[in-house]
Amino acid sequence: MIGKKITTILSVVLFAGNGLYAVPVDKIFTSSGQILPGEEWENVFIHNDGTIVDMIGGDVDGIATYDASMVNVTGGHVNTLDALEFSTVNISGGYVYGLFGKNQSIVTFSGLAAGRTFGVEDWAILTITGGVLDYLGAMEQGTLNIRGGVVSDSLGAWDSANVNIYGYGFTYDPSGGSADGGQLRGFYLNGSSFILDLYGAQTYTHINLVPEPATLLLLGFGIFVLRQKR
Repeated sequence: MIGKKITTILSVVLFAGNGLYAVPVDKIFTSSGQILPGEEWENVFIHNDGTIVDMIGGDVDGIATYDASMVNVTGGHVNTLDALEFSTVNISGGYVYGLFGKNQSIVTFSGLAAGRTFGVEDWAILTITGGVLDYLGAMEQGTLNIRGGVVSDSLGAWDSANVNIYGYGFTYDPSGGSADGGQLRGFYLNGSSFILDLYGAQTYTHINLVPEPATLLLLGFGIFVLRQKR
């Protein structure tokens, strides 16, 4: 039995030494760096103000950002990403299965990025201008700014969260959608249409519909004409 164990240990060491056996380990950034295609990490921790990490590719199980650091994800796969403290996360490519922002962190989601479930709380801000998500949510004092992109399943908001949707032509159907909170339709400022199924009856009360500048000008002009007629 002892001989078998020694043989197994030696086999693991030899395979690892020859690059044939590898177990992902943690990576800690305390200064700027990159995560490259082909790299695999169990967890990535990003610390210190001013640290910037560019994730161009690779596969990471978990990323956590601290202090006033920044991570830019343009490729690769991340299972979970925690944006903490005063950090900044920019996602414009690749796939992030789940993201959770808190502690006044700032997150942007754009381009051809894709993800599964994103949520913010505790004064964190998530701005979406492109990409595709399945589920999107905000709670406590979290803020969502939606200027584009696709939310394919549902949007939810609770507590003191704020959801700002920038566009025009908004219509809300309280009985529509598939998530018990009604359905909101409209157009983003770039002219693309959107459909949002809202999760729960409370979600719509957290939504601020922000009209495009041209709409505001037309509204102002209409008020001016009415006043002139009076």
